[in-house]
Amino acid sequence: MGQKNKMRIMTYNLHGCVGTDGQYDPERIMKVIHETAPDILGMQEVRIDTNTGSELADLIQRDYPDRHFLFLKTLIDNRGKYGNALISRYPIIDHVDIDLMAHMNLKIKARRPEARRAIFARLDLGSEHLWVIVTHLDLRKRVRRGQGELLVDAILRYTNPKEEAVIFMGDLNEWHLPNAFLRRLDELFSKHNIRRSFPSSCPLLPLDRIWMSSRLTQHNIQTHKSQTSRHASDHLPLYADVSL
Repeated sequence: MGQKNKMRIMTYNLHGCVGTDGQYDPERIMKVIHETAPDILGMQEVRIDTNTGSELADLIQRDYPDRHFLFLKTLIDNRGKYGNALISRYPIIDHVDIDLMAHMNLKIKARRPEARRAIFARLDLGSEHLWVIVTHLDLRKRVRRGQGELLVDAILRYTNPKEEAVIFMGDLNEWHLPNAFLRRLDELFSKHNIRRSFPSSCPLLPLDRIWMSSRLTQHNIQTHKSQTSRHASDHLPLYADVSL
């Protein structure tokens, strides 16, 4: 295979760039990204087109002009567009936007109109391809169960974790004992990384997680705890150093 690709992957719920002090501050999020220096960053609760004069997408372009940026919205409200995003050092050669509210009970949709989606992106690492999946699941257990079924179906449809390099990461809003969905992910992937990441000021719950297939070798996994990261969002970023 030649020299292995070494990279840092990270998942980070930005809380709309609103920190624990209630202040909207994309520059503070960028400082956390500088501190961690991920090669591949999956983000949830991302806001763009906010008309505030300080746009996260613009800051990413300013500081990382050579990076590839993919944003897929889940909703639009009076504060702009809101959704999931991916920043990658490597070219994004294909992607799929998965609607996690598809086939959901209409009564559930009526009670919470906010959509939930997942990014499936295929990256070109040169001699290798890597699938990266970024998602953010619902707070309600019953809804997450249905979203989990849709995700497993999509993983099997678009990727092959037993043979390909695949990373699955995001805010799963899971803090209970392992359930059928988590056990199914553990069957599909060889490594399941859990660290307490929420709330950022005093992490108690492992809401943010990273799974990876056996093609990837893991060297390190941790949450990033700094003065800035404890205030920039209500979640700490979770990252892993891996090679392929």
